[in-house]
Amino acid sequence: MGKTTKTAMAEAEPFNRRELVYDAVLYGLGATLGELAKTPSKAVVAEEIHRSFGKYIYEYLTKNGVELGRGETPQEITEHIVKTFIEKLDFAELELVEPTKDRGNRAVWRNLLGLRAYEELSKRYPDPFLSCPLNAVIRHILEKKGHTLIVYGCKVDSANQILESWEGIKEGTKFLTK
Repeated sequence: MGKTTKTAMAEAEPFNRRELVYDAVLYGLGATLGELAKTPSKAVVAEEIHRSFGKYIYEYLTKNGVELGRGETPQEITEHIVKTFIEKLDFAELELVEPTKDRGNRAVWRNLLGLRAYEELSKRYPDPFLSCPLNAVIRHILEKKGHTLIVYGCKVDSANQILESWEGIKEGTKFLTK
């Protein structure tokens, strides 16, 4: 007797189905924060929730043996966190980072965890990475140094599993409000 459609689908795409749940969580949190960020008074709340999200991710990862936040300067700290997420957590592959004149660094990411969610969020919000664990941890740690991460935009090529982002570090702790 043949397998049921549900069983066959579960066996054929277990990774994609598990990824869908993660993407849904990212999308849900990102859309919630993105909606809050539409008004100045609620954007302050969205910033605080995002940094708090980063704080708890940081606590959880360090409790589980992941070392984050080494470095002296905001740039060194950010580079260490990105390297850790890539090499220790298989978060993505970073193919290229290059400076731009006015949009921070252009980065090309491949096989980014949560790509589909970020693609959908980028269609609706200026910062599609409000639910990104990497950005949340970076902002949490940089806040202690009086700096933050600014997102200037992104472009997604989902067929090739590529996301281009434009992000930069700036002095101050506000990233949605002035």
